[in-house]
Amino acid sequence: MGEISCQAIECPMEVVDITVNLIEGIDLLNPRANTPAGWITFGFHEDLNEATVQALDGMLTLMGELYGLNRVEAIALGSSVVDLRITQIVNGVKGVHACLPHGILK
Repeated sequence: MGEISCQAIECPMEVVDITVNLIEGIDLLNPRANTPAGWITFGFHEDLNEATVQALDGMLTLMGELYGLNRVEAIALGSSVVDLRITQIVNGVKGVHACLPHGILK
């Protein structure tokens, strides 16, 4: 689901359990999330293409950290296993998230 208007009601929930971990020594340009569905990286920019590049760049970096992949290997595998979705299109800023499902790479 993504935000398409100024009304942030697109994600109805009854219970939300969030754990925030501060890991020192990591320089993240954009947020990451470890969800039940998989790892998610985000990109935000006025240009949808740039937001996409940011989300993918974050995912390729994460894949390298998690699986010891170099950039070329991460790109090759990412083409098959990473899903891209639009996160938001409001407020002049576009958002894209890349999702790597848990268990897809072993």
